[in-house]
Amino acid sequence: MNRKQTPEEALNSRLLELMHSSNVNKIPPQQLAEAQRVLALREALIAAGSETPDTGWDEVIALQRCIVERHLTARAEFYGAEQVQPFDEATELVAEGRDTFLIIKFMDEAPHIRATLASLLTQTRVDLGRVVIVAVDNNSTDGSDRIIQQTIAEIPSRARVIYLNQSVPGGGSAARYGTDRTMATLYRMCQLDQDWRRLQSARLAVTDGDTVYHHEVVHALCELFDHEPGVDGVMPFLIYKLTAALRFFRDYQAPDEQALAEQARAVEPVTVNERLSNADAQRCYPRAGRCRDGEAVLLQHVDGGSVRVPLTCVAPDGRRFGVLSDAEGALAFVFEDRYLVLHQAPVSGFDAALVFLENQGVGRDEQWKWHTAIGHDLFLLWMFQQGGVPEEIVAPDTSDALKMFRCWAFAIGGQHQLSRPGLKIVTGTDYQSGRVLQSVGCLTVLGTADAWAETEVDRLAKMVRNFSNEQSVFYGETRSRGLDRASGLYLHMTRIQGKVEQEIRDYPDAFFRDIAFPERVVFPLRWLLQNALCAYADDDAALREQIEQQLLLPMLGAERFEVLQAEVLPEAALARLRALPLDAKRDHAEELAEALIMDAYPEIMHFYRRTLAAFFAAHGVDEAHYAWLFEGMEQGRNALREARPRVDPAAVWQGSEFVIDQARGQVVQMHDKQAAVV
Repeated sequence: MNRKQTPEEALNSRLLELMHSSNVNKIPPQQLAEAQRVLALREALIAAGSETPDTGWDEVIALQRCIVERHLTARAEFYGAEQVQPFDEATELVAEGRDTFLIIKFMDEAPHIRATLASLLTQTRVDLGRVVIVAVDNNSTDGSDRIIQQTIAEIPSRARVIYLNQSVPGGGSAARYGTDRTMATLYRMCQLDQDWRRLQSARLAVTDGDTVYHHEVVHALCELFDHEPGVDGVMPFLIYKLTAALRFFRDYQAPDEQALAEQARAVEPVTVNERLSNADAQRCYPRAGRCRDGEAVLLQHVDGGSVRVPLTCVAPDGRRFGVLSDAEGALAFVFEDRYLVLHQAPVSGFDAALVFLENQGVGRDEQWKWHTAIGHDLFLLWMFQQGGVPEEIVAPDTSDALKMFRCWAFAIGGQHQLSRPGLKIVTGTDYQSGRVLQSVGCLTVLGTADAWAETEVDRLAKMVRNFSNEQSVFYGETRSRGLDRASGLYLHMTRIQGKVEQEIRDYPDAFFRDIAFPERVVFPLRWLLQNALCAYADDDAALREQIEQQLLLPMLGAERFEVLQAEVLPEAALARLRALPLDAKRDHAEELAEALIMDAYPEIMHFYRRTLAAFFAAHGVDEAHYAWLFEGMEQGRNALREARPRVDPAAVWQGSEFVIDQARGQVVQMHDKQAAVV
C-alpha cells in the first residue's frame, strides 16, 4: 500500500514524524523514490523467476548502490567522517566470506552483557564463519567492556567480534554508529571485490545488551532472507526472560552462576554426550526424569538411559548441586530440587519457571502475579508455536532485539537517536528504522516463534510499578494509539532494577488481579487482533478462512464469533477498513480489535486458559500444579471498559524520587519514600 504514496507523503506521514523533531540528518525524497523503484523492479524480477541478484538485476543493484552511497555521504556530512569509517578488517572479511553482522549496543550492562554475547557466539545451524558481532560500547563505567573480552576468551566461536566505543551518549547513537560503520564496511567490501550484489544479500541486525537469543534465531532469520528475496526485514519473536521474571516472586532463589562455576572448578564433572550450551539439554533431560537418588540426582534421558550426578557442591544459598560437562567443556549444574542450570546457555526458556511452579514456589497469594509475569508470555508463545496462529498475519514493529535488515534497505534511513518536545530520548527510537522501510513499502515479517528472543524484565517491572502509581504508561500511555503508545521517555535503568523488583515482590495479589494483569494482557490481544483484522479485511477468501479457523473461532467461540461478525465485522465494515491508507487502517483496525475485546472478554480469557492448559499438558505438568491458577479467570476485570487517568509519559520519571544522569540518559539512584538513597 505504501508503495503507492509519493516520497513527500511518506516523509510527512506519522511513521516518520519523529525525524522532524530530532537533531538528525533528514532523509531526502530521492532516497525514498529510488527505494520504491528498487521494490517495483525487484518484484517484477522475482515474478519472472529471477530470485537471486544475477541476470537482469543490474538496474536494481545500481539503485541499491546509489541508496547506500547517498546514506553514507549524508551521515559523513552530518556526523563527521568517523561515522562511516570502514572497519580495519574489511579485506579479511571479504576473504572469509562474512555477510551477517550482529550489532550489540550497550551501556553499563554488566549483569546482562555476557549472556547476550554468549547467546550469539553459540548459535547453531548457521555458519558462524559468515558472522561478525560488532559490540558497540556507549561509555560503560561498570566493566562491561572487560566482560566482553572475558566472554570472547571463554567461549570459542567461529564468529568474529569487533569492539567499538561510541562517545556520544544514547543507545540510538551507539546503534547508529555500529550500523553506519558496518554499512560502510560492506560498501568497502564491495569495492574490494566488485561484488555489489552484497548490498542485497548481506544483512545487519541490532540488539540491546540485555537480550538473549534461542540458539537457532540467527539461522531462522538468515533462512528467511536466503529464501525470500522480497523480504527486507525480519523481527524475531520476542518475550521477556521467564527465568528473570521469577525474581518477582517471594520464594525464588536466583542462582549465582559465577559462584557455581567457581565451585565447579574444584570437582570432577560428570561428562555427558548431550550439548549443554543451549536449552535443548533441558529437553533431553526433562523435569519429570530428574529425581533425588541418595547423595546424587538421577537424570533420565528423553530417549532412555540415565546419568547419576553426585551432589558434590553447595551453592551460596545452601542448596546442593552437581556438575555436568559436555565434550566441548560447557557446564551445567543440577540442583537437588530439580533445577538444571546451563552455564553457557543464556536462553533458559521456561524450564526454571515450570520447576518453580511444580516445587510449589508460587504462593497461593501470587496467582495473578504469575499471570502478569509468566503466564502472559507463555500464552503468547504457545499461541504461535502450537495454537495455529500464523506469524504471517503480523506486520511487526522492529525493536533492537535483533531486528535484521538487508544492507540496502537499512541504508534507506538508517538508525537514529530520536527526540520530541518533552522527550529528550524517545523510546521506540529502535522502531524508526523499520518504520522507514514500511513507509516505502518494504516487507518486514515476524520470525518464527520456535526460535525466540528473550529480553530483560526491567521495562516490565517499571510498567507494573507505574500502574501501582496510577500512571498508565508502558513506553507511552497504554490507551494511546500505536505510535504514541510506543513513544515515551527512555532512560537506562539497570542500576535501579533490583530495587524496583524488590518493591514489586511486596505488591498484594489484588493489585495484579485488578490492575496489572488486565492492563498487560490487553497489549498482545490488541496487537494480534489489529494485525489479524488488517489481513482479514483483504479480499482473499483463503486468507480469511485461515484467520477464522486458526484465530477468531478458537479465541471467540463459534456462537460469539457469529454475533460479533454481524455486529462488528460485517462486510461493509471490512470494505471500509480495506480502503483506508495504512496509518488510518491500523488505527481503525485497532478500534475494531478493542471492540472485540470489550464484547468478548470472558470468551477470550477462556481461550487464554485453554491455551495455557494445552501448554502445561504438552510439557508434562500435572494438573494439580496449575489448576488453581485459573480460578476466577473468566470473571476478571476487562481493562478496556474503564478509562485510565491521562498522564504525560515523561511524568513517570519526574520528581525527586529518581536521580538521573541527563547526559547519559541513565537513572543512577532511586530514593525510597523517606527520601533516603537506596
